[in-house]
Amino acid sequence: MEIGVLYSGEFGKRFVSNLAYPDSCPHFGACGIDECDHCKAYDFSDRIVLVRELDEPASYGIYIEKPEEIVGKVECEILVAINLHPDIIAELPGIADVRSIIIPVEHPAWLSVGLREQVRRKCEEAGIKFYTPKPFCSSNTPLTNLGFGKPEFRVEMNGNVIERVEVVKSDPCGNAYYVARRMQGYEISDLREFWKEIHQHQCAYPCLASMERDAEIKEAPFHLAGYVMVYQFSRACGVDAESFVPEHMRRFVLE
Repeated sequence: MEIGVLYSGEFGKRFVSNLAYPDSCPHFGACGIDECDHCKAYDFSDRIVLVRELDEPASYGIYIEKPEEIVGKVECEILVAINLHPDIIAELPGIADVRSIIIPVEHPAWLSVGLREQVRRKCEEAGIKFYTPKPFCSSNTPLTNLGFGKPEFRVEMNGNVIERVEVVKSDPCGNAYYVARRMQGYEISDLREFWKEIHQHQCAYPCLASMERDAEIKEAPFHLAGYVMVYQFSRACGVDAESFVPEHMRRFVLE
């Protein structure tokens, strides 16, 4: 699996660092340099064949006449495009020699519904698989084969105490590992406090999904990421957390 990444902004840096330099997570506000126990026992740097940081979308102005000159040559199996100018996104199926394109939507401005459907049609015509998780941790993509997607855990309980937590699948930013470490040893006595604890650790990593409301999911991507994490971790502990998830969010979280 050959991975290429085109990105701008902090989330892109976090994503690349998590794949290639997993020990760097203390620098992002996680456990801290002195507390790091190197729990992320992986390194996918050999799978990354291209990383190109572009300028922030607004710096290019409203229109880009020749996106291909900015993007350059792109050849890989899976291309992850993070926070790019709309004109660049629109031309990716023609510019990139790829099998799959993943455009995560951590912020509503990263990919409008109209542009998403335009790119989807172009990908179908070119025989390219297209994924647009909103946010990145809310659904699975080809990166699931490396252990990244909607977070999953394996939890050993001793009565009501969380004795051991293993990350089966992490969100692409690596947040699941921090939640797993911090929740180990926690005693579940009150469900509301339990759910609050999970979410607080997710925020402390910190989660970089936007707090801006998204019209399609009717809440901020940040909130959806929180519901996903709490639900997935609770389920691994044998706790039914469906009641924690608002009715309008259940189709995104439970499916």
